[in-house]
Amino acid sequence: MFFRLPIVADDGFPQAFRLALAGQTYQFRLYANVAEELLPGDGQLDLPADGAFLVLSVDREEPGGPVRILHRKLVPGVEYVAAELALTFRTMRLDLRNLNAAGAFGSQVDGGVARR
Repeated sequence: MFFRLPIVADDGFPQAFRLALAGQTYQFRLYANVAEELLPGDGQLDLPADGAFLVLSVDREEPGGPVRILHRKLVPGVEYVAAELALTFRTMRLDLRNLNAAGAFGSQVDGGVARR
């Protein structure tokens, strides 16, 4: 069973959040990589697209410091394994105005996490 990740696309990208799950704390970071020729722009992209994709990085917080368990380009519908976690993303729509900026422009990123 996947639990929804607390991604708020209107906050823009990059974005980061911490999540506690089954006694562990994780740091999630999402950023959009967009080719320069697509900028500036105010259109929406369903990611991945030609010249644009979303990247997720996940670290597990350990006493000695964070441990990277995932760093990937994302594709909708794929289940990613990150050590003891499974992650999946259904929708990844980015309005270019949400690059480095907040605003309700219609960006939507829906992802889920589960223990394996």
